[in-house]
Amino acid sequence: MYPNKILTILVSVFIHSKNPSCECKMSELKFVQTSVFTDGRFKFSGNQLATFWNLQPDSLSSDEMQGIAREMNFSETTFVLPNEIIDCAFKVRIFTPGAELPFAGHPTLGTAYVLRKKGLIELTIPSVNLELGIGPIKVDFLSENSVCMYQPKPIIFEDYTDNENMGRILSLSPEEIDPGLPMSFVSTGAPFLFVPIKNLASLQEVKINTDILIDTLKTFPSQKIVVFCTETHHSDSSLHVRMFAPTLGVLEDPATGSAAGPMGVYTELNSVINDHSNGNTIIVEQGYEINRPSKLLVNCQYDSEGISGVRVTGHVKIMAEGFFYL
Repeated sequence: MYPNKILTILVSVFIHSKNPSCECKMSELKFVQTSVFTDGRFKFSGNQLATFWNLQPDSLSSDEMQGIAREMNFSETTFVLPNEIIDCAFKVRIFTPGAELPFAGHPTLGTAYVLRKKGLIELTIPSVNLELGIGPIKVDFLSENSVCMYQPKPIIFEDYTDNENMGRILSLSPEEIDPGLPMSFVSTGAPFLFVPIKNLASLQEVKINTDILIDTLKTFPSQKIVVFCTETHHSDSSLHVRMFAPTLGVLEDPATGSAAGPMGVYTELNSVINDHSNGNTIIVEQGYEINRPSKLLVNCQYDSEGISGVRVTGHVKIMAEGFFYL
């Protein structure tokens, strides 16, 4: 018998011993790609999202979900599962390329939109609760493409006061940080550090030094930074915003719904916008520096004790749909 023939037989025996059926099973997973917080002035806008909308319980492990999110490589990918909380329509798990999140804004709006488009939420139903890692989050369907979410009562953490170090994190001179406003950690479901910048030109020059960020903020409530200014591209915008979360695998986010809520809280608590009445709509523009212009609408809600919650609204559209082969 020829040597090559012997080698072929041995390889075949080895493969069959490891996998007797010699069949590679492949899962075919349906997904929809949306853009969330779109701006109708631009053909390509908003924050991209992949939603796997028809999963069965235990059909994917957490590691597989994380791997798929890394493969899709959007800011977030969502996985829809049967609800575990009675008053919620579905359970939603949210992954960045680097980690699972208990809460995020554009994935919540985009996932609710997809579920309605796919008939899993009836068109006659005006609102639903989605089960996230932080608990139920209410979502309203305002029109075919407009969706809003309700974020919980804000938590205000300590201010950050080291302008010199913040300048190093942002690759800016400390003088370009607005001294008239605080650098504050605020959360309406997820904490962010808000840093005021004097003008749009300086804000556009921000480059995050990840090593300094990690070393500096490792003991603080968040390592996610939002830089903002009141100078904007559009006259109807209230704020120009950029958000960085490199420790989650998101170097810069095109539109951050979970940051828009606490941004609105920070804005009204610190009277950031001239001639603005508390509770009125704050229009946030974001994503311009990475060619994904986005528009987010924020309304703080009040009760007798102050801000009781925040409503964040945006437009959503489907960009693509298909199958992921795992």
